Amino acid sequence: MKWLFRRDKQEKPEVGGARGNKHLTKEEKNARIEAQELAKKAADEATQIAKEKAKKARNISNQKSEGTRQEKATKKSSDNNSIGKFFRDILNGTFLTGDGITTHIPYLLFLCGIFLLYISLGYTFENIEREKMKTEHSLEEVTAEYKTLRSELESRLQQSRVESATAFLGLEQPMEQPVLLEVDVK
Repeated sequence: MKWLFRRDKQEKPEVGGARGNKHLTKEEKNARIEAQELAKKAADEATQIAKEKAKKARNISNQKSEGTRQEKATKKSSDNNSIGKFFRDILNGTFLTGDGITTHIPYLLFLCGIFLLYISLGYTFENIEREKMKTEHSLEEVTAEYKTLRSELESRLQQSRVESATAFLGLEQPMEQPVLLEVDVK
């Protein structure tokens, strides 16, 4: 049974009915060499064409970049000389669409929040100061009223006033000193 599942390690699949490498004829060898030479020529031509295209692309981009460099230089010099462009950008709002502004939007929002907080705190402190002034004014009024009431009470508690106020009840102030009674404590 082992011989059924055993493979011969020397056994190789047959190609074209023969075992091993096939021996080529002279014509087949020459055809193979010609095919390799043609493939090599085609590859060389393709690389040459690719080099030429890359060179053309570099020349075009250099020309464009030189042109844009010159345009940028003239534009920069004209921008530096014109203050009117700055005001025009502010009035029509194009300065808000620049790269510098759009990348700093979170920071600008943070600053706006701080400004709003600063303004609200200013209003809050003003309101607190107004309330403080009102409270001080009402405290002055209350202390003045307290002082007047206190002076009235003191004037009513004077002996002469008490005597005149109790005279209609028939009460008189004694003229003699009071007598002390002694109690025996045992």
